[in-house]
Amino acid sequence: MRAESIRINVASAFVAAAAVWPPALCVVTEAMATPLQRAMRDAWCGAGPQALEFLGHCPACWSGAAAFLLAAAMVASSPRRLRAAT
Repeated sequence: MRAESIRINVASAFVAAAAVWPPALCVVTEAMATPLQRAMRDAWCGAGPQALEFLGHCPACWSGAAAFLLAAAMVASSPRRLRAAT
């Protein structure tokens, strides 16, 4: 029972990280940009104008969030299913 509780807590942490990832990446990208890069940037999240955006975020934002959600799903799944997949 204790392992199940730990697994749920870890999965919840990954889901929270997935929710925070797009804005956090934007903040870090903005903080590390030079004044010239900030002036030339057209996209809110730091991607260039040629990048495909969805809801104001670039593919790097969404792929990071998807990776955290995938990790949460893997942690939350039962050990029996994980052993069957390997």
